[in-house]
Amino acid sequence: MNKKEIIEILERIAAGISQTFGNDCEVLISDLNNPDNSIISIYNGHVTGRKVGDSLSELGLKAMKEKHVEHDLINYHAKTKDGRLIKCSTFHIKSGKHWLCLGINYDYTNLAMAHATLENLFKVEESMKDEFYANPNEILEGMISDAFKLVGKPASLMNKEDRIKVVKYLDERGALVIQKGVQIVAETLNVSRYTIYNYLNEINEEKKHPVESK
Repeated sequence: MNKKEIIEILERIAAGISQTFGNDCEVLISDLNNPDNSIISIYNGHVTGRKVGDSLSELGLKAMKEKHVEHDLINYHAKTKDGRLIKCSTFHIKSGKHWLCLGINYDYTNLAMAHATLENLFKVEESMKDEFYANPNEILEGMISDAFKLVGKPASLMNKEDRIKVVKYLDERGALVIQKGVQIVAETLNVSRYTIYNYLNEINEEKKHPVESK
């Protein structure tokens, strides 16, 4: 394959990549046998500010000097003179005396800024459990289920201490302010509403006069 044929193939690939990834994606073809005027073709050259006839990049010149051209360079980081963030890949093509490369330089500066903005938006100062339901009865059902898991017994096997523990847990989570919350909890625990209120009184008294541990 002669040089012209190689360039024609690379031109098709370069044009396709630049159209696929848009204006932030620079794609160029370089002649490594002519480092001073290396760029043969370039799409979206505004990304790095280069044009046809310009020289290799600093990394390209260094790679040639150190002869690191036997392998492709994939997804490495670079910066433009004005500080824009670029991710790059370079593919080397050698055929006889012809030595060309296809370079892809994607400007992801705006994406990095958007990422930083989203990261700041998602940041929270304190982790607290909260769940959202359309129906308050669903909230209460979830809280009751959690309370039963805490005690580890079905209602039929609970003693008074277990039931007080359930009521205390539900009261602290605000379950009893839900409309008919007290009634639903009472029915679930197989006790009367008045028993629930008595439990609440005992809980409040305990808060006012906690029993000292022996």
